[in-house]
Amino acid sequence: MAYVALYRAYRPQKFCDVVGQQHIIKTLQNAIKLNKVAHAYLFCGPRGTGKTTLAKIMAKALNCVHGPAIEPCDECEICQGIQKGTVADVVEIDAASNNGADDIRALRDSVKYMPAVGKYKVYIIDEVHMLSNAAFNALLKTLEEPPKHVIFILATTEPYKLPSTILSRCQRFDFQSLSMEDILKRLKIVAEAEGIKMTDEAFSQIASSAEGGMRDALSLFDQTISFSIHEEISLDDVLAVSGNVSYKQLLSLVNSCLEGNGTDALRLVDTVLKEGKEVPRVINDLILFLRDVLLYKSKAILDDRMEFHLPEFIEFTKKIAKTIIYDWLNHLNETNNNMRFSNQKRAYLELAVLKMSDIKIHEESNLLERIEQLEHTIHMLSMSKPEPKQPQIMEMKIPSREQIEQIQASTELVQPGAEARPEALNPKPADNQDEVQIEEIEEILNTASKSRKLRLQSIWKQIGSEYSGVFIAQILVAGEIVAVNEKKLIVVLNDLGFCNRLMRYENYQKIMEIFDRFHANIEDYICLPKAIWNKVIADYRSKYSTETPTVHLEKIRIGVLKRKEPEQVVVLDEGEEKLKELVDRDKIEIMED
Repeated sequence: MAYVALYRAYRPQKFCDVVGQQHIIKTLQNAIKLNKVAHAYLFCGPRGTGKTTLAKIMAKALNCVHGPAIEPCDECEICQGIQKGTVADVVEIDAASNNGADDIRALRDSVKYMPAVGKYKVYIIDEVHMLSNAAFNALLKTLEEPPKHVIFILATTEPYKLPSTILSRCQRFDFQSLSMEDILKRLKIVAEAEGIKMTDEAFSQIASSAEGGMRDALSLFDQTISFSIHEEISLDDVLAVSGNVSYKQLLSLVNSCLEGNGTDALRLVDTVLKEGKEVPRVINDLILFLRDVLLYKSKAILDDRMEFHLPEFIEFTKKIAKTIIYDWLNHLNETNNNMRFSNQKRAYLELAVLKMSDIKIHEESNLLERIEQLEHTIHMLSMSKPEPKQPQIMEMKIPSREQIEQIQASTELVQPGAEARPEALNPKPADNQDEVQIEEIEEILNTASKSRKLRLQSIWKQIGSEYSGVFIAQILVAGEIVAVNEKKLIVVLNDLGFCNRLMRYENYQKIMEIFDRFHANIEDYICLPKAIWNKVIADYRSKYSTETPTVHLEKIRIGVLKRKEPEQVVVLDEGEEKLKELVDRDKIEIMED
């Protein structure tokens, strides 16, 4: 007898044998039990998830000698005949090769005849999305009002290609990709039945490579059995057949990149390609590996793979920062897109690996993450404790001798034992004058220009790209431009610490140079935390109208420090030093000119 492929030999013959899709099985069984079987069903979903299999089991359950039953006996002549394909009442049509209007007209003519041996005539149309428009039109009337003894089951992997007139006439069931656990259970049952020994790593690799399809898993298992000459199938056997890169090789590759060792990384790429792996598959496996690392670091593991328990994998996840993974994924996706139109796929892969190995990117990313964590901690502490008053630093100008004489003549000195004036000893504290005031924000909002804002937004990404190695520029473009007038703009950032960092005078100078480089025509900017901006804009929108275009905002504390130029050092000569000592000793209040 000719050899039967595993996916055919172990195709489920009853509802209870089907792996996954329990929501669909339960609905179909209840429909049979309650005698509410619909005249047309649409089974859609990824390949190898059981659409045609469930259609045949449904046909068995409806035509079984002991049925209609929620579970076919699989022993009577009708059940056996449907399984072998010899029962004329169950017609399976491949729409990929029978997609013309004439084929559907022939089907429509046969519908009117009563079933020969069973209770129902079941038409299973596979890949129904391949039918032509004329064929769909020929099917419409029959699909909407078929005879009582006829049931249509349509199957497709691309339901969006079906006309809405067809979709509206069917009960739709969406099949889901199978989980790794379900595939592993089924593979182990088949392996035990076939007397095949296989390592757990090999089972796991087959289940992972199947990407949710049971047919793909069984086909790969079948191919691996033919390839292996060992008593026990190993992970290397599966990798040789599937073309995937092993987790250990991927781990070595990304470790070399993380250490900035481009030479070792390129050697590993060369080894992998010499083993016959295709470049697109290598990039795809790298992307999936980095996705697994992100899931593990985020504690969002969707399936418990053996790889997640490897000590090397756990150690790697502790070393690498998320920002590095995001950079790597961007490089790999860009490479994947670019090499589609090139014959030099290997060169693109090697360039991507070298970019990943650039130690400067890693150092800047690590530094950025540490600074973000530190400033977030400082911000949280400042929110939980009362803020200390900012020291008020003012430039002191030494008065001339004539001015001192005028001050001494007009000022009442405090003598020992005399009552001091409370105004002199207890000056009123400044009302957060060292911080950005609401009036400054109000001015920009009232004179904002939409065209200026759009112009600045258009160069925002260019700034981020051209100044990718400048930390201050990266903080700036991470913010959102919310308002721009003729000379100033407002940038909103998530963190108060970053706002104060950008407001420093030395960083202001750097940013002004960048704006000049892009001819942005900006002279100043204000940085606001997102929480403060939400309050400000809510207040502005509530008060703005065409009748009152100039809005006066409610006074709130902004919390962002004003920009201050570096102080000028005042050098005092010997006479001025003595004069200052005299003024301090006598508590003379020195006023600025």
